Amino acid sequence: MKNLFKTIVLIVIISHWPLSLWATPNHEETGERNYFQFVIPKYHTTRQSGQIVNIYVKYAYKKDLPTNEYSDYRILRTTILRYMEPSDEFPAEIFWEIVATNMGRELMKHFPLEGVSIQLIVLDNQNPASYEPGDHGPIFTVGKIEPLDIH
Repeated sequence: MKNLFKTIVLIVIISHWPLSLWATPNHEETGERNYFQFVIPKYHTTRQSGQIVNIYVKYAYKKDLPTNEYSDYRILRTTILRYMEPSDEFPAEIFWEIVATNMGRELMKHFPLEGVSIQLIVLDNQNPASYEPGDHGPIFTVGKIEPLDIH
């Protein structure tokens, strides 16, 4: 009976022991990462019969990237805006998901980023020519970064 009591007490102590003492911290939890974000509010595009879109972009620089190699966000912004108007490659009626995906992939390809998340919010449009009720749009995320979730 004495051994059973000792065993139960030991189990209770171990089960309430902080898990952080047992787990070794991983690099992601203890390491530093530098993020940047910007928004392009109420962009008037001719896509899909004329829509107004809020564009949110968040990105993480590569680990240990020297600050003198950080990108001027205005260059990334210009890259994003190239996708907001129709082109031969991306015509006016293309899905927003495809637009966001290509934006994110291009940023990852041409800038020293570990991850990027792009959220397009197409604003409510009650115009009969381009009827799209309610705010809606995609979130595209690639790399080591949490997805944007702007409401």
